[in-house]
Amino acid sequence: MPSQKKRPVTLTAADREALVRVTTTGVHPASMIRRAQVLLALDTSTGEVDPVEVIAARLGVSGETLR
Repeated sequence: MPSQKKRPVTLTAADREALVRVTTTGVHPASMIRRAQVLLALDTSTGEVDPVEVIAARLGVSGETLR
């Protein structure tokens, strides 16, 4: 089965604010915090996005997690 096509992640200011809240309050499950961190790292609305390898290393996840 072919892999899914890559689509840029573009967050609104409200989405970004909500995700930042998830990552900083500490009252959410670790999996939710990790997903929020990934989305924030892949957000194209703030400018250039780092390569997947760099983001994966920074967040401690595999490149497959970021696809």
